[in-house]
Amino acid sequence: MGLRVLWTHRHSGGVARGLEPPEGVELRVETDRERALALRDWPEVLVDGGPPEELLDGASLARVVVPYAGLGARLRGYLLARPRLRAHNSHFNDAMVAQHAAALLLAVASRVAAGDRALRRGDWGPPEHGRDGRGLFLRGGKALLLGYGRIAQATAPALAALGLELVAFRRRPEPGADVPQVGPAGLKDALAAADVVVCTLPLTPGTEGLIGAEELAAMKPTAILVNVGRGGVIAEEPLYRALAEGRLFGAGLDVWYVYPGSDEERRSTLPSRFPFHELDNVVMTPHSANDVRGWREAAVRDVFATLAAIARGEERNLVDPAQGY
Repeated sequence: MGLRVLWTHRHSGGVARGLEPPEGVELRVETDRERALALRDWPEVLVDGGPPEELLDGASLARVVVPYAGLGARLRGYLLARPRLRAHNSHFNDAMVAQHAAALLLAVASRVAAGDRALRRGDWGPPEHGRDGRGLFLRGGKALLLGYGRIAQATAPALAALGLELVAFRRRPEPGADVPQVGPAGLKDALAAADVVVCTLPLTPGTEGLIGAEELAAMKPTAILVNVGRGGVIAEEPLYRALAEGRLFGAGLDVWYVYPGSDEERRSTLPSRFPFHELDNVVMTPHSANDVRGWREAAVRDVFATLAAIARGEERNLVDPAQGY
């Protein structure tokens, strides 16, 4: 008998059901809550990012694998209350999100969205002799990576290829790393020097509101901010005010402050209590950085790699619930 795994994550369960599980893994896929609860005492590993709390008290359960990056606040709380459980997550989408971060940066720097909207109305903008440069040329500038995990590491080569000099912010900088790093004491100076800031940080008690009014005020008025981490890392109202008042050149935002509560609300939910959608210097996407063809299979195969490692007695992609990542 192999490692007993119950897969309850509904968005990827259908794909998991259609693929051959790794050697040494006995897999059951059950995305119906009641039927999953009936199996509560069977699995040693549960695959889900937001399982019902009752499933975490199964008699044999030892691990939870989240089939995406990050650890939600609710699950984190459940795990902190159950220190016997080990948690893992997935970094299948690091290159996908890195591609999206680069796309947001270039769209903001070249005013792509605003130009597209205007030209659809037949508006070509002011005459050539009346222009003073609508976009920004990035080569020779400095890019600050907020966080230097898998997504930031995948984004770094794209930024370097654009001619940007890189520095990374980490809570605990690593001396001799491939990209120079600064810690909390150097954050404001790094923000002040940056022409581009790319946030890939998870939302944890240590990162929530990390970039607030003071930090935004330290940035250049010609700076671009890209957030593909979590919305709450950057304070909502100060960010809106800085953009609306022209104290930042622009922002590319894929992560937000208000999310739909149901499938029906997905057609009618603005992503903030502030009107970011009215700002021409903001490019907005609906938390869709890894929404590329084949992402579900990529996610499942990455989880399979983690399950295979566990079955062999190895660890892969462990998460510390106390830290949140």
